[in-house]
Formats: sequence, structure tokens, C-alpha cells
Amino acid sequence: MGKFKVNDRVMARWPGSTLWFEGSVVDLNDIEYQIRFSDEGNSEYVVKYKDVKSLADFTRKRSKSRGRSRSRGRPAAKSRSPARKTQSPGRPAQKEAERVIEKSVSVKKTLTSVTSVEPEAILLDDKLSEPTVRPRLTRADLFAPRTSTPTRQSLRLSNKDTNDIDGQMNNVKADVADSKVAAKKSSAGIGSKLCGLTSKIGAGVKNVVCAIVPALATVKTFVLMAIMLAMPFLLNEACTKKRCTIKEFPPMPKPVAYYDLQAVIIVGGYLASQLLLYFLPLGRVLKTRNGSTVRRNGWLAMVLSMSVLPLLMYLEYDVVQVYGKYRQLLATTMALGVLISLAAYIRGAYVPNDAKNPLGKSGLILPDFFTGRELNPSVGRIDLKFFIFRTVCIAWMLINEIIVLKDLQASGGKYNTTLLVACALQLLYAADWMFFEDTYLTTYEYVRQGFGFFMHIGNFSMVFTLPIFTRLILNYKNDLEWYYLALIVSLNILGYTITRGANSQKHAFRTNPSDPALAHLESIPTAAGTRLLVSGWWGFVRHPNYLGDILVFTSWALLCGFNFALPWLMVGLDALFLVARTYEVEAACKKKYGSLWGSYTSRVRYRLIPKVF
Repeated sequence: MGKFKVNDRVMARWPGSTLWFEGSVVDLNDIEYQIRFSDEGNSEYVVKYKDVKSLADFTRKRSKSRGRSRSRGRPAAKSRSPARKTQSPGRPAQKEAERVIEKSVSVKKTLTSVTSVEPEAILLDDKLSEPTVRPRLTRADLFAPRTSTPTRQSLRLSNKDTNDIDGQMNNVKADVADSKVAAKKSSAGIGSKLCGLTSKIGAGVKNVVCAIVPALATVKTFVLMAIMLAMPFLLNEACTKKRCTIKEFPPMPKPVAYYDLQAVIIVGGYLASQLLLYFLPLGRVLKTRNGSTVRRNGWLAMVLSMSVLPLLMYLEYDVVQVYGKYRQLLATTMALGVLISLAAYIRGAYVPNDAKNPLGKSGLILPDFFTGRELNPSVGRIDLKFFIFRTVCIAWMLINEIIVLKDLQASGGKYNTTLLVACALQLLYAADWMFFEDTYLTTYEYVRQGFGFFMHIGNFSMVFTLPIFTRLILNYKNDLEWYYLALIVSLNILGYTITRGANSQKHAFRTNPSDPALAHLESIPTAAGTRLLVSGWWGFVRHPNYLGDILVFTSWALLCGFNFALPWLMVGLDALFLVARTYEVEAACKKKYGSLWGSYTSRVRYRLIPKVF
């Protein structure tokens, strides 16, 4: 293993050159570091161990030569030997130094910045340390601008240039005025362009326009936030025991109906219990991207949590009454998501730059609040992303368990086979993440998605929207024949197999690509030393895990039958989201890999459905 840790400041050699720059370690495995260089673009590169050194190795050391240096006023003596050269062998010639400077400055001016986005699930990553499970080092952008061009120059040449020199490192500083103008131009929207024009309508009106127009750029974010907040309430109110239709707007209760003190206590108590289970000293220790450690004990927390409800029923406590507060629990959980998002936004202003989300630094309040300022926050020993994800999965399982118990209570102990199958399939999907929770540490959500409103509301609303399938069967007693159930279960198992197989293959390839069990998989190299899979599940289609998810959702809707449109609307929304995600990821990959991405897509031609799409 390397001698440097995550967030250590180091000097690293720029790939493909002999130049060294200062940066910080953001990831590592058994042979490489991922270095984030301290330039304007925060360029990230995968660098071998031998090309990373400590800052101390680059500090100027006193020369051990016994010879006296020639004074400035003393003329150079004539050479006594015709074979003796007048230039020191350790100092480059003036023309060569000028050529290096001109080339370095030219590179600085011509390189452009491209945002580095990790392709979902197909980029080869390595592990950090044993028993750490970390995503493999991502490919840094070859075209990101850099402001440091290290070179060795004579003192005379350095005085001729305007750059500062410190030891063996020459920090070529960009023109401050030019950089500010470029930054303004790159971030200029409608508002900044209007505010840059000369106004003849008065300073007061102009100030109002300049304040309003930039805010219009956040309208899209505001609309998305409103939709995400309203959707869980609308979907649940659209399908109740009295009615289930999407042809008309559902009647909404008064806002006061969404508040209940007992619901607040239930949510708070549940979070406290999951926090205690999080610290159980059982399970393998995993090290996360932010340096914190977590235990792989989600399976134990799941079993203990699921055991509480039967125990309470044995103690003659009516746990089914929790189901009667479904609406209030939803509102409380969504409010909790908003509060966590707000706290994360405030916290993001004080975290180091290395910990910030590159997509959450626009300077606009709503977009940054929506995306998240920080990538992988932790509070003490708690990795917040990891904790929230497992807490959400277990809550989803508990709701389905309560639905089964309510059905047994309402029917006098008689069970509905279709409902049992529907709940079992959802429990299988959620339990899978608890048994393979280490794979969550290499998912797109954990590695690249910001810790903001989108992640929190998306996760918390999932707890109450996904059980709509099982609630519909509970309310309308949809009972299918066994052969229909067998076909639906087969479809679900097919989707689950594809999703789990693709995620496990991706995780194994990221954490240990030299595993002999993966020797049969074919991959193509990238310019940064990483590889893209072109065989196995990832040679079948470019996003096999998304295909599996769509099949799983379809099986859940089939259990509800064709008399209700709401389940199929949810399948359509899920498919629409996943298709949009494929375009988002692939656009970033094309920008990142250039012509190599074309070679990859020629090998793996289809996104989701072979021969179709």
C-alpha cells in the first residue's frame, strides 16, 4: 500500500510529461493514487505510486558544493582549458529554458476544462485498502486547464519572466483579470448579460431587473423541487380504499391533517433505533471515500428491526395502528428530508474544497441546494449517505410487513396469496441491498451524486411510493391464479438476476480487477489506465442494471392487474427516469473519453434493450 492517505497534500507528476504539480490524494488502491491537482479546473488523474512524492521532497535544499559562487560584479574568467565549457551541466541552456516556458504557457492557455463525471457502473475502479471497499480511481480529464507548469530555469530567465519560483516548482499564475473575465463569461446567463448592458431606464429599475432575471435561471430547479415534494402526496391520495384513479385530480385533505405528534415520535424513535444499530460492533469494517469507517451489519439491523413488530404483537400492542397514520408519517418524513437538505446546504459552505460536490458550486442558492454542496459528508463516525440509505431500505421493509399484518387482522387470519407475493418481492429487493450493502459504496449515487435535496427527497419518498403496489392489492383484494403468479415471479427473478449480476460484476471489477474469477471478462483500456467492460452483463447492453430495475417494476405492476392505471404510471415514470439517466451518463462519457467512447459504443451498441434501444 502507498504511504499517502486520502486528503494528503503531495507532489505528483502530470501524466505524459516530466512536470510535477502540487495536489491532494482523493482516492487510492494497491498500485495507484487518484490525484486532484491544485489548478483552476481541479483536474483529477490516476497516477502510479512512483510518480507521487511528498512536498518535502520538493523544498529547496542548500547546495553542498564547496565552490564559491561568482559575485555579480566579477567578470567571468577565461577558460584555461579549451575543452572546458562555460555552462554548468546542471543548468539548462537559455534557449531550451525559453522553449519550456513558452510551451508550458501555451499549454496552459490552450487546454480547456471538461467536467469529470463517472460513467455509471462501467468504469473500472480499484479498492483502497483491505478491507476497504472503495470505487476504483476515476479517469481524470485530459483537457482540464492547469495553472502550474513546473520547470527548472536559470535565475536570469526567471527574472525575465513574471512568474514566481519556489525551489523546483514554478507556479505559472494566470492573469487575475483575465481569469475573472473568463469566469464571468463562462457563468453568464440571461441575467448577467442584461445587467452588463447600459441601462437608460434608471438605476433603480436596472437594479430590480438585475435582481429578478438571474433568479429566473432557478425556475427549473424550483419546478423540479415542487414536483418532487408534491408527487408522493398526489400518488398516495390518488389511490385510497375509496377510489383509485388518475383521470381526475385527487381530493387533498387540509394541511393540518398531515400533522400528528405520534407520527413525529414514531419517525424520531425509528431514527434513534437505527442509529444504535448502526454502531453495533459486528460486521466487517469498511472504509468510505470520506475516510470514515462503517460496519457491514445492515443485514443484522434488518433482522432485528423486522423482529420488533411480531414481538410487539405478542405483547398485545396494536402495531397496525401505525398504518392509520400513513399520511402523517409521509408528511413527517418529507419534512425531515427538507430539514436535512437545509442543514447539508449550510454545512457545505464550511467544508474543504476537496470535499465539495463539483456540480454544487454554481453560487446559485436553489440549484446548489437541490444538487448538494457536498459529496460524502460524515458526522463523527457516521457516514451520512450510507446511514440514510440503509435506514430508508429497512423502513420500506417495515411498511410492507405492516401491510401484511393489517391484511391478516382485517381478514381474521386469512392471507391473500397475491399480497404475500407482492410484499415478498419488494422485501427481496430491499433485503438485497442489506446483504450486499458494500456494493452501495461504488454506486453512482454514493460516488457522484451530491448530498442535497434531490437525494434526500428521492430516498425518503421511496419509502411511501413503492408500497403503493402492495397497498392497492390490500385495498382491492386483487387475487391472481397460481400460474399467473408463477409467470410474474419468473419475470421478477429475471430482472433481479440481471440487476444483481450487473451490480456485483461491476463492484468486483472495481475493487479487484485482477481477480482470477474475472479473467474471462473483456475490457478496453482508456488513456488514464482505467478500463471499460465490453463483455459479461456490461457487454449485453450499456446499462444492464437499469434494464433489470424496469423488469422488476413491471412485475410489481402485473400483480396489480390491468384494472388500475396508477401502477403502470409508476412503471412509466421509473422507465422515463432511467432512460434520462442513460443519456445524462453517456453524454458525460462522450465528453470525457472522446473518440474512445465511440469505439466502446461500437462494441456495446444498445443502451437498454438489445436490438431495440
